[in-house]
Amino acid sequence: MRRREFLAAAVFAPTAAAGAGETAPSERAWDETHDKRGIRHARHMQVDEDDTLLRIPHEYPEPLDFDLAKSPPRIHFGLIQGLEPEYLSEIATPRSQGVWGGWGSVRRGPDGCFYFSIGNHMSYDGGTAYIIRFDPRTRSHRIVVDTKKVFGWSRDDYADGKLHGDLDCAPNGDLWAMTYFGPIPKPEDWESRYRGGSLFRYNVLSGEIEKLGVVFEGDSWPYHSWDFERHLFFAAGHLGHVLVYDTRQRRLVYGGWPPDGIRWCNRAILIDRTSGLIYSTDVSPGAAHKDRFLRYRRANNRFQRMQARVPANPATGVARALRAYTTRKDPDGAFWCFDMAGTFFKFYPDADRTELVGVNWGASGKYTTNIAMSPKGRYLYYLPGADRRAFTYGTPVVQYDTARGRKKVLAFLYDYYLEKYGYAATGTYGLELDTAGSSLFFFMDGRFGSASAASGGARKPSLFFLEIPDSEREE
Repeated sequence: MRRREFLAAAVFAPTAAAGAGETAPSERAWDETHDKRGIRHARHMQVDEDDTLLRIPHEYPEPLDFDLAKSPPRIHFGLIQGLEPEYLSEIATPRSQGVWGGWGSVRRGPDGCFYFSIGNHMSYDGGTAYIIRFDPRTRSHRIVVDTKKVFGWSRDDYADGKLHGDLDCAPNGDLWAMTYFGPIPKPEDWESRYRGGSLFRYNVLSGEIEKLGVVFEGDSWPYHSWDFERHLFFAAGHLGHVLVYDTRQRRLVYGGWPPDGIRWCNRAILIDRTSGLIYSTDVSPGAAHKDRFLRYRRANNRFQRMQARVPANPATGVARALRAYTTRKDPDGAFWCFDMAGTFFKFYPDADRTELVGVNWGASGKYTTNIAMSPKGRYLYYLPGADRRAFTYGTPVVQYDTARGRKKVLAFLYDYYLEKYGYAATGTYGLELDTAGSSLFFFMDGRFGSASAASGGARKPSLFFLEIPDSEREE
């Protein structure tokens, strides 16, 4: 499909939300019409291995500063099943409307399965978020946690409709997470119904769930990471608070505003698992501290501003807060990072410095939330466009070769899946490699029918399991 066509494509505008218990036939009819191969309720995944996955979209709008893989990947693709209800307008009311989507990371468990979250971005009338397990051996998935059931939220409760942070998983199977609201609570909600985000533990091996509830009142948690080796859970709140929780002793270590006017970025919590130090960047106003790296040390709850700063974007001259980073350092002691606008750089925590690499995609960079590093550290994998605008440049799956300093596209997803299945793949927040670095798993926000700026990019989240050809990943 040509660029001018997919930007000007017909847009489906859902009707006003139906009352509780009513259906939205126009949405169903839309999907029935645009689901070209009847896959929206299929439990099995579709399998594709086609040279057209490597076709650059016609009238491509960005610089052609990348290579194309010589061989196409084998991709397993399917729609996420079990979301209840399939159409949220069936339970939405004027006080709460939502959309199915994913806003968090993907993590691999000790069982070799991948864990991620899909939420409905609702509050009243059924707000919930799921943790979903994908088994790469059987190419199957199932819902393993429903937060509405865990915490017993009723239709009159102001529920949290998202899990937005890292679902870090320990070798014993434990996974800790905190909930985050969908729509922002109004003052009257805080006063009477909403106390804050809730903490829970889920064990991926046993299925055991432990609910801790609201361990710090007055904030909700868009980002969190867990240092399972030191039993330290760190969360950054929507309103600026930080929470540090000891998961072994079940006690709050720190809760409140950071000292010295520090504003911890609530979209980045980088754990250095070799030292136990935790990093982010400062989003406090003013040029003196903005975009400086921050460091937290548990001993005496010490928060520090560092000398290192996020480098300025080479195209715009502007630095933004840290957003994406590898989960481990490379052999030179650097984390590979993106800022909020796709500035590409390395962060050396021990040397307290950064080093500009460039931009992650296009002329000036794209908003991207996750980076996966290959086992030996040569390759980085990411999908630019977590803002669900990836379709405007073909929804590329990118491999970056750190040895050569080159980007390579493993597949352009948008045109292929729209033309074959009628599905618009618009962007993702999370991806993860298997232990061998041979396959890449990610969920995708999307919809049936062409995407556009007006249509939005979420409603029918999907799964992609991409097998990387051996010839494209020689380390």
